[in-house]
This record gives sequence, C-alpha cells and structure tokens, in this order.
Amino acid sequence: MIKKDKTPVFIISGKSPLSASGGGYSSFAFNLAKIIKKLGHTVYIVALGNETKQTKIDAGKLLLFKATLPLLNVNIYALPGLPIYSIIFARGIQKIADQNGYKKFIVWGIGPWGLAGAFLKIFSKSKVTFYDNYFTTIRHEWWGGVRALRIKDYGLWPKIKYLAIYFTIAQYLALLEKITLKRTDKIITNYSSTEQIINKEFGIDFKKFYRTHSYVQIYKRRVKISNSNDFTKLPAKYLFFFSRQDPRKGVNFLLHAMKILSERDFKIPLIIAGGGDMLKYNMKLATKLKIEKNVKFFGFVNDTEPLMKGCALFAFPSIEEGSSALTIHEAMEMGLPIVTTACDGIVEDIKNGKSGILVPMENPEAMANAIEDIIRNPNLAKKLGRGAKEAYKKTFNSNLVKRELGKLLQKI
Repeated sequence: MIKKDKTPVFIISGKSPLSASGGGYSSFAFNLAKIIKKLGHTVYIVALGNETKQTKIDAGKLLLFKATLPLLNVNIYALPGLPIYSIIFARGIQKIADQNGYKKFIVWGIGPWGLAGAFLKIFSKSKVTFYDNYFTTIRHEWWGGVRALRIKDYGLWPKIKYLAIYFTIAQYLALLEKITLKRTDKIITNYSSTEQIINKEFGIDFKKFYRTHSYVQIYKRRVKISNSNDFTKLPAKYLFFFSRQDPRKGVNFLLHAMKILSERDFKIPLIIAGGGDMLKYNMKLATKLKIEKNVKFFGFVNDTEPLMKGCALFAFPSIEEGSSALTIHEAMEMGLPIVTTACDGIVEDIKNGKSGILVPMENPEAMANAIEDIIRNPNLAKKLGRGAKEAYKKTFNSNLVKRELGKLLQKI
C-alpha cells in the first residue's frame, strides 16, 4: 500500500518567530508549526523579513518576504499594510505550491495575518483549506489600549493618537478581519472568551469554531540585541513582568502598584522585560512616580528563561487579551506564583487562590495587596506556584494539542 503524503501547511505568522518584534502571534506560530510537523506534515512559516528568502528552522521552513510599498521601496510592517503584504504572501505561497506540485494545501492564519488565506481561498486554482487561529479582534485589542492610556500617566497625546487610530485604521482593519473570518473553513480558538468576542462583533456562528487546548514552549529568539544586561548580577529576590509593552498590557497600573508598595517600605525590586511603543513612556512614568531605583527596565530580551527562573513572583496587569497570554503560560510552566488581572481568557487559565491570584483590572491597590500577601507568605507562594505548574501540565500538554489538531487535519 502506497503511503499518502500529508497535506502541506503554510502558517502565516506575519512577523518572524525569530525576530525581536515577533510578539505572541509569531511565538504561537512557532509552537504550532512544531506540533504540525510532528504529525508528519511539511510545514512553512510565512512572515515578513528584510529580504525574501527561505531557511530551515526547527519548526519547518521559514519563508520570509520583503514587503515594500509599490514605487516607493518603503518597507511596511504595520497592520495598515495588511492588504499589500497579504497579496505578497498569497503569491509567494502559490509559487511554492506550484514549484512543489502541491495540488492542495492548507493555509493556517494567525489572527488578522490570515487575510492571505482568504485571497487564496478565492483566487487559487489549487484546493485550499483555510484555517485561522484567533485570539482577539483588532477593535477589542485597540480599545483596551485606549482604556489603559490614562492622561495622568502618559499625557494627552498618546490618548489622542490611539483614539484616532481606533476610529479610523482599526475600523478599516475590522472590515478585513470580517472578510478573513467569513472565508475560513474553521476558526481555531483556545478560549471561550475569544469566541464570545468574535460572535458579538462579527456575528460568526459558534459552529464555525474549533476549540483546542493551547500550548507554548519557551524558546530563544535568534536575534542580536544591543543591550547587555548581566543576568549573573540579578537581585536575590525580585518581581518580574515580561511582555511587549503595548498600552493594553497595563504596565502603568503595575508601576502605580509599585508606588503603593514603596510607601509601605516594600523593598523588593521589579524587573520589566520587553520592548515596544510604551517602553520609553513607562520609564518616564517610573521616574515621575519616584520609583525608578526600584524598577529595572531590561528592554527586549531574547531569552527570558533565566529571569523567569530567578524571580519571586510574576506580575501581569493586562486589561485586554481576548484570550489569555503566552507569558502567563510560561510563568505557569515555571511554577511561579502569579498575580494577574481577571481579564478575558486569563480567568480560564488561572483559578483564583489555587494557581494564582486574580485582581480587578485597572486596580493598582488590589495588585499591590496581592503582591505583598504572597511575598510575605512563603507558604502561599509555594502553594500558588505548585498549583500553577500542575494546572499547566494538565492543560498545556503538547500531546493533547497534537491529538486535537490531528483529528482536524485528518478530515482533509
């Protein structure tokens, strides 16, 4: 009996999972690709790059496409360029499919980056199956940013800028999201919260969702960084936050919590890792609150594992996720005591008092109280860390996700 080749899969992550600007979507794409590769499929990760090239990585093949504005030769990486690079992605995927003789293939989008899949679904002569992993919507995400940008923390300009983007670019991108979601064969989700958001915003029937467990494994990004933080000189005990610093991550509320703790003579410092638009604003806010000596900003870190292993507590003050957050999963895997907000899908991961402490969003005092309770109670810290690790093992299991994705892919 001749063994039938499994359908090749093109995962569109938008940004390279090995770059400094990759973020959660590309991290998820990298882990997804590794699982699908183990199922025996040829896997490509499709992303933007400084040049067009194809390279082999642990998760399969990385297809990088240089996206430039026509005639101007200007690189575009922001979401407003979505239609342009989606056309570039679609043409590139079709070219690879033709070169390899793929009569059918799967396009697997990650959030709005899956628009290329909708284009291929409409125009490709090949048989295209289109899935899209979704976590949140653009409008939901940007409104979270608007909420977080308090004028007293950041001034008027960032608030005006985000409001302007929300009422213009975000609305335009929402139309593209609707096209993408309507054209999918299945919308892959990991959280009930995501399904509720998409259903409410776009009226997508719940039957179109295919929910799987989530899975993430910490990996080191292969990128040179200019900062040179010495991880051998870390404080004996410190709090830790790690994420790209978008407004919706709520770092300002964590800084206010640190201000409250400093007034209580709480001496444990906070390390903040991650780049992003709000990094310089958050550094200024720390100075404004007079806590700059107790807060260390590391900027982008390509390998957070040493920082995660050494911290006494992981704090995550997000006010918008749509689903949950990969950094929460990483902290759970490490068995860290976690203080986070009751935000979107985070409440589906963290059980209050068992695998972490949940506090209300935009409430620095509640976060400060929870942090202090855990640090001053080592037994509670051990209990929460143990509960987080046990919950991770039960829920974020690669073999479990492999079975769920295997069932889906067998139908093709």
